[in-house]
Amino acid sequence: MAPLSALTALATPALALFDWVPRSATAVGVLAGPLVVLGYLAGSVPFAYLLSRRRLRRQLADPAPDRHYASPGRGPRSERREADATAALPVAATLAATTLAWHLTLAATPGANTFSGVGVFSNQAIGAWVSVALWTGAAAVAGHVAPVWTGFRGGSGIPPALALGVVYVPLLTLVAAGAFLVAYGVTRRPLPSLLRALPVVVTVAYLTWLADLQAGWGVTNGPEVTLWTTAVSATLFARNLAPARAGSGSGT
Repeated sequence: MAPLSALTALATPALALFDWVPRSATAVGVLAGPLVVLGYLAGSVPFAYLLSRRRLRRQLADPAPDRHYASPGRGPRSERREADATAALPVAATLAATTLAWHLTLAATPGANTFSGVGVFSNQAIGAWVSVALWTGAAAVAGHVAPVWTGFRGGSGIPPALALGVVYVPLLTLVAAGAFLVAYGVTRRPLPSLLRALPVVVTVAYLTWLADLQAGWGVTNGPEVTLWTTAVSATLFARNLAPARAGSGSGT
């Protein structure tokens, strides 16, 4: 019961915050900007750098390599755990930011009407809370790719983008996975395969909008999801194009 009590104590201030948010279109607009900035900051945290600094401090505290790697919990296995954390932490930070954006904007939306900051009154326009959550996630991908803390030199953007795809647009994620596997079967190179899969995903997102294909899981397909998919795919393409060319040479 103690963990449950602790979770209840943590959830109570959050629920009070949601109750405090005024319900109006103005409140949605006021919240959207800071939440997108929060998404960028969540994605831009240099977890790999922080973990490498932690590893360096640990090695400086125990500089003898033999003793360092012989101690329990150290060495290759420990480094693999840190590598897993490097990939998992941006995912967790991105999903936490989008979840907060979803619930805060939902609390501010008057009457839970389905309107969107991008696809207003268009067919398949998604809810304002969905819209803000999606663009908060897109900002997190941008933060992962170009964090301000490291001179805008960051990661691939793939971990947060993949997490967002699984949670919000699983159909498009399955399409991306299929296109990637087909391309990888031909090229045997991951990054060029990713670059070939991204235009396929954007095309399918557009076709699902035209076909009025309702989502059985995830957010509703439509104009804003198509625009969001294009923006995220363009971010991934721009970030990974140079490494793909450098790694594949003239063969691709």
